[in-house]
Amino acid sequence: MSNPRLKYNMANINIPPEVHEILDSSTLYDFYKTLDNKLENSIDTYSRCSPCNIYVTMITEERRKLHNLCKKVCYILLNFDGIENLIQRLTNDKCCTYMSTWLFNRITNIPDFLLNSDNFYSAINIISQNELSKIKNCTLENYKINKSVFNNDQILYEFLEIYKKIEEKLTSPDDSSKNIYCKHIKQIFSHYHRIKNICATDDSCSKYKELLKFKEKFKELNIINLICEKCDFKKSTCKHGSTVEDDVPCLSSQKYGFLFLIFGDDPEHIINFTPFGKTLKKLKQEGRKNGRQKKEENIQDYMKNYAAYVDSAMKNRVHLTYHNTNM
Repeated sequence: MSNPRLKYNMANINIPPEVHEILDSSTLYDFYKTLDNKLENSIDTYSRCSPCNIYVTMITEERRKLHNLCKKVCYILLNFDGIENLIQRLTNDKCCTYMSTWLFNRITNIPDFLLNSDNFYSAINIISQNELSKIKNCTLENYKINKSVFNNDQILYEFLEIYKKIEEKLTSPDDSSKNIYCKHIKQIFSHYHRIKNICATDDSCSKYKELLKFKEKFKELNIINLICEKCDFKKSTCKHGSTVEDDVPCLSSQKYGFLFLIFGDDPEHIINFTPFGKTLKKLKQEGRKNGRQKKEENIQDYMKNYAAYVDSAMKNRVHLTYHNTNM
């Protein structure tokens, strides 16, 4: 699997080390890494892979690369030595989806792959029905979408796969990294609203069903209420999406009152814009000495105190203005 951070960076999503660690230890990524290793060690001269020669001819450089990938994937499909245990841990549907996403990610690395993808998948799905294949009940899906659309959809799919672990972190008594997971959830929800209209119907997008699974899961009240409670979030109006109730909500912080209307929900933003910026910079320097957790606690405490000060000052100003205009 190519560097997973790359697709997140391209989508303007910061994936912190804590979230990357959960991803890297997930069954999905374990599957990807296992197949990557098998692909590197597979051979492209296996005699049972004749459909690759028939359907993927080597006329151009791109087709030569597709042909080579076809032969190597064929070898994997018919020689699952060493990964049977991994396959057995998955349902048939899950195995098919994992295999399809891994393979499509591989084919997107070949220039102009969409021009020849139909022939490639015709060969692969004939091979998958071979008597030696361990995935006879599975049709590997050709998503027929460009790489950026695929990567954007994969971000949501991967979040679905690891959400249970993230929820465990949110409900854990040790909440030292809770804000990191909360911020990631908010980024993912915003990402969903940015891309959902690109894949709006089953007819227009082969990834629609997966997008629908994301929507169905994260519009559930029990899940949203838990996220809002643990992250001090509230449902808010979406910038990129509709305001329809029957959808994944957008999230905003309900901490610090008026202050967050100005600075947003990132404590670091206040450093360069408040009269007490020097104090916060000093806290950051102390954080480097005392560790990340202490630094975050100091900044959060400072934010609360400063927010209370701003709220109080604004209320007094509104109060004085009201009385002055009525004198």
